[in-house]
Amino acid sequence: MVVRRVEAQYEDGVLRPAERLSLRSGERVNLIVVRRPDPRRWDLARLTKTGCGDALTEQGLTEWANALEDEEKR
Repeated sequence: MVVRRVEAQYEDGVLRPAERLSLRSGERVNLIVVRRPDPRRWDLARLTKTGCGDALTEQGLTEWANALEDEEKR
């Protein structure tokens, strides 16, 4: 399996790659979508006041790991 990182923009329900992909028309692929960090969601001053460092580090990791495991089972 070949893994390639490709930047894309989401518009009107469609992911549009920033570059041409060497795929056949109609070919199906698997995706892992990673959102770019949004500074508005990461107000570090606010986050450090409301939680300990370990909890902040682990936040969201369980859901991410479970999603990856679910994908592997398919």
